[in-house]
Amino acid sequence: MERSEFKKELSRHKNQIDASIKFLQQGFEDLQKRNYEFYEFIEENYYDLEERLTILERKVKELS
Repeated sequence: MERSEFKKELSRHKNQIDASIKFLQQGFEDLQKRNYEFYEFIEENYYDLEERLTILERKVKELS
């Protein structure tokens, strides 16, 4: 393989690696955002969810 071909292939592989890194970084950022939104939802709805669970538990006890 000639030096110019080697440099061309090396550059191509570097570009592929850079693109993969950017793709993974974006994926992690999206995952962090979704996790934050999930925890934010739980925090905002915690007491309502707890109340509904208590009601369901009472109904189960009544049926038992």
